[in-house]
Amino acid sequence: MAEDSAILDMEKLKETFFLECAEHVATMESSILEMEENPEDEELMGELFRAAHSLKGNSGCLGYMDINGFTHVLETVLERVKDGELKWSEELTSVMLDSVDATKLLIEAAREEKDCTADVEETKQRLQDIIGKEAEGAPDGESEEVSAEKGGGGGALNILFEPDPEILKRGMDPISKIIEELWANCEVVEVIVDTSRLPVLDEMDPEICYLSWNVVVSGSVERSVVEDVFEFVMDDSKIIITELEKPAADKCDSEGGVRTLDAEKKVDEPVSRTGADGAANEGKTQVKSSKMGEATIRVDTEKVDTLVNLVGELLITQAMISQLTKEQIGEKAAPLQRAAVQLERNTIEMQERVMSIRMLPIGSIFARFRRLVRDLALAKGKKIRLEISGEETELDKTVIEKLADPLTHLLRNSVDHGVESPQERLALGKSEEGLISLNAYHEGGKVMIAVSDDGSGLNKEKIIKKAVAKGILTEGEELSDEDANVLIFAPGFSTADVISDVSGRGVGMDVVKRNIEEMGGSVGIESYDGEGTRFELRLPLTLAIIQGLTVGIGQEKFIIPITMVLESKRPTEQEIKTVEGSGEVMNFRGNYVPIIRLYKLFNISPLETNPCEAIVVAISVDGKNYGLLVDELIGEQQVVIKGLGALHGIGSIAGATILGDGRVALILDGAGIVKKEYASKR
Repeated sequence: MAEDSAILDMEKLKETFFLECAEHVATMESSILEMEENPEDEELMGELFRAAHSLKGNSGCLGYMDINGFTHVLETVLERVKDGELKWSEELTSVMLDSVDATKLLIEAAREEKDCTADVEETKQRLQDIIGKEAEGAPDGESEEVSAEKGGGGGALNILFEPDPEILKRGMDPISKIIEELWANCEVVEVIVDTSRLPVLDEMDPEICYLSWNVVVSGSVERSVVEDVFEFVMDDSKIIITELEKPAADKCDSEGGVRTLDAEKKVDEPVSRTGADGAANEGKTQVKSSKMGEATIRVDTEKVDTLVNLVGELLITQAMISQLTKEQIGEKAAPLQRAAVQLERNTIEMQERVMSIRMLPIGSIFARFRRLVRDLALAKGKKIRLEISGEETELDKTVIEKLADPLTHLLRNSVDHGVESPQERLALGKSEEGLISLNAYHEGGKVMIAVSDDGSGLNKEKIIKKAVAKGILTEGEELSDEDANVLIFAPGFSTADVISDVSGRGVGMDVVKRNIEEMGGSVGIESYDGEGTRFELRLPLTLAIIQGLTVGIGQEKFIIPITMVLESKRPTEQEIKTVEGSGEVMNFRGNYVPIIRLYKLFNISPLETNPCEAIVVAISVDGKNYGLLVDELIGEQQVVIKGLGALHGIGSIAGATILGDGRVALILDGAGIVKKEYASKR
């Protein structure tokens, strides 16, 4: 049982390691791209160096020596830059970005317990060339005997380092102060971490050191050098230095435990120093072991999702209780209703707090696009600057995850089709460097994401010509600029004359629109010939709980998301007209909007068919207004969105919810309703 527990805890340790790896790699990539623009920024350089240093240290402690060795070389290059010995350049940026890619490969290989050292060897060699000397081993042509003479030792040294469990409380970090120093002063052959002292996770104390290490270093290093590394922890820790006949050649045990080495060895007595010297020296090297201001914990996303679902169920239960209390009469009714109101307040506050846990800054995906735009611009021979703003804008984690592909398509199109080449821009009187902006902000209870460029804009004539050729339009059909722009979202539509590896195949823009609409959002376009194009994505804050307007049609109830509702009214006879080509319309704020009879769309028997006796709910879809004919307005409430399961894909329905009376109500999809209505009239 104890062995099973140790294996389980080791797996959790590895899981945390890989999560931290992703954070460090993301930090490195964003810092490298910013360093290209601000090469003298010492704070940026420090951030980049710390990320690489953490990767090296953490991987070494867990025995991932491929990652450790590569990041050691990478860190050496960064140290040269940090110390002013090496100047940052465009070439160095490219090497650094390739190094980040190589690090990602090594991390993924470690996760899958594979070997990919051959795949990163070229990048590692480029780093070593920058350093100006071989990073590992003896120089070419030098025999093993000569190499060994440098340190005066014949075989390798095996070091067992078991720190005092209380070492962290004294400000000494065995990873950064001992293992890292050992790596810096010796040629490390192998590191094995022993996790046998790890307790179960619930009993773990973050201030206790449970790990010990078995390190094999090359015999080319003097024994005294190794002893000096451990000078300040000799009195409190178990340290056994063993001389091996030959270096261990085996790979690390994948489980991370201490392994018996095959080579014969002579075990020496533990090396120690006098108490006075040890105490004095330890005092000199104390460092702060905790970061001030940090008050965050890692939580499994499954736990957060479960909590969100439970709060959703609580909202439904609260709505049921509110419904029941409204039906109560007598002397107990008033106290019950007061309690129900208080329950509603508490439930809404809890829902808001829990939903905020799922909210993440959109900058978590914005950062990756700097690399995308840079690489594509270089490939296309263009000079493009990407400006990002609003990174702190928060969105539901699920929405952010679904945004990556649509934004990638939009940015690739801006680079390939939007921004002109430097020569074309100069001929047009523009700066040779193009500008693409990526911006996020809140507006009207939704999050807006704008992708804009200062390129050539959409060519209306070319779009119409292509639409006629594909049979989307008839020859001579007149279109406004707005309607012409929308054509680019048609499946398979592209105006590119040449298909490139970036775009031009007609795959992408229709996917963008579909993905955004599936999230309950919409896409808008503004484009001006010769000035550029702006795509605007309007997105809900969350996909789990929405504010909705409950309406009745016949015996059925539906939910209209409140974000699309403009107004509701009972029109007069003078406001209703029938227009040839448009059908039934209603005068709404000085303009006529089409009326959609929902009872026909869903094949329901209504209570009223005359708009003047019913209610028309004015909604906005993709910048256009429509009127939905319903029998009655029931009220506004928060609703929990439930999936449709096997019925997923019904265009006019976004989901379902459970009302306070226990009945199921369908949540309407505005864009889907408009599409279905006009498809039925063709």
